[in-house]
Amino acid sequence: MYAAPHGKALVERQGYFSPSGVEMTFSRAALKLGAASLVAAAALFTAASANAGTNWSIGINLPGVVVSEPAPVYYEPAPVYSRPAPTYYQPAQPVYSVPAPVYYEPGSRWEERRAQRWEERRAERREWRRQQWEREQYRRYYEDRD
Repeated sequence: MYAAPHGKALVERQGYFSPSGVEMTFSRAALKLGAASLVAAAALFTAASANAGTNWSIGINLPGVVVSEPAPVYYEPAPVYSRPAPTYYQPAQPVYSVPAPVYYEPGSRWEERRAQRWEERRAERREWRRQQWEREQYRRYYEDRD
């Protein structure tokens, strides 16, 4: 709101004032166009700087004058080859030891049990063969008669 120039009632108007006090009016289309262009420019520059990682600077590229001493030069000395001194050693004295005496019993219980089991199995096999032979003989004598 502002006061009218002739002291009349306050009137509400839309508009902008210049520093000299003159009212400036803009159309809505011009304001929308300006706002849209500002948003587009901000998006363009923000996206370009975010993706490209660009930098800029202003400078004058002139070669500088450098005065310094040359780098020191290091020469590695030539390798020296020499034969190692001979080494003499005396072999260690041989060590002789007598083994501990070993005593064996004449008849081992294990051997006795092994022999006994062997004889038991042998007797079982003989008995089985005898029974098979008897069955075969019975079959031949009684079953094959026609």
